Amino acid sequence: MWQLLTLGFTDDAVLRRAACGRLHRHHRGVYSVGHRKLTPHGHRMAAVLAYGPEAVLSHQTAAALWGIGQPSWKIHVTTPHSKRSRRTVRAHTAVLHPEDATIRDGIPVTSVARTILDLAGQLDHDRLTRVLEDADRAGLADLRALERAMARRPRARGTARLKAVLAGYRGPADTRSELERNFRRLIARAGLPEPQYNVLVAGVLVDVFWPEWRLVVELDGRDYHIHNRAFERDRVRDATLQKADIRVLRVTRKRLDNEPAAVLADVLALRRTVN
Repeated sequence: MWQLLTLGFTDDAVLRRAACGRLHRHHRGVYSVGHRKLTPHGHRMAAVLAYGPEAVLSHQTAAALWGIGQPSWKIHVTTPHSKRSRRTVRAHTAVLHPEDATIRDGIPVTSVARTILDLAGQLDHDRLTRVLEDADRAGLADLRALERAMARRPRARGTARLKAVLAGYRGPADTRSELERNFRRLIARAGLPEPQYNVLVAGVLVDVFWPEWRLVVELDGRDYHIHNRAFERDRVRDATLQKADIRVLRVTRKRLDNEPAAVLADVLALRRTVN
C-alpha cells in the first residue's frame, strides 16, 4: 500500500482495483498484482512489505533464502519498530547496522553474518555448526564479518555459543569432514608440520594452510563442488590466492583415497621456505 501511495494512487483507487480482482490482498496493506498465487519468494517479500520499508527477512527464513538452513513454517522478519507478529509472520525488533542488511533475489534480508548471529540464539552447538558449514560450502562464510557482527552485539543471546563454534571450527583440531580427517592422518604419518585449518588467507576461507610455505591445500569433496557456480567460484578463489603469492593445491576425495603417496609428493614439491 505504501508503495502504491508513493506512486500516486489513492486509497479509493487501491480498493477499487482490489474489488475488481486486479489486486489480491495477502496481508493488511499488501497486495499481489493480477493473481493470488505466490512463489515462496513472493510470500517472503509480502511478509517484508507488510512490516514497512525498513523491514528485512531474518533468522530461519533469511538462512533459507541464503541456502544455509531450513525454513520455519513462519516467516521471520526484523524491523526497527516494535510490531506485533501475525499468524504466519514472526516479527523481531532490532535496529540493524548498515552492514547487517542487504538485498538477495530482490528481497531485503539480513546479511549472512547477522543471520548466523541471530540463529546462534536459537540453535544448539551442532545445528549452528552445520549452518556455518553450509555457509562455507556456499562460499558465503566471512569470519571477519562475523567477528564484526559479534563486536556490535557482545551481549546478544547466543554470542558465547557462536564464539565456541568458531573456535572449534577454525582451530587445528577441526575434523569437520572425513576428507579433512584423512588428510590430517596422511600428513601426520609423513611427519609434516601441523598446518592451520579453515582460516582466512588473503580474504579467502581455505581448508588447509601452511604459512611458512605459503601453501594452501583445498580438499574437494564432490558434494561441495558439484555445481557450476561452485566450480566458477573456486577458480576465482584460486586466482585471489595466487595474486597474493600463495600456491594452491586441490586434492579430490578420490585422489586422496586412491593415491595418497602422490598427494603427499605434490605437497612436498610445492612447499617452499619464506625468507
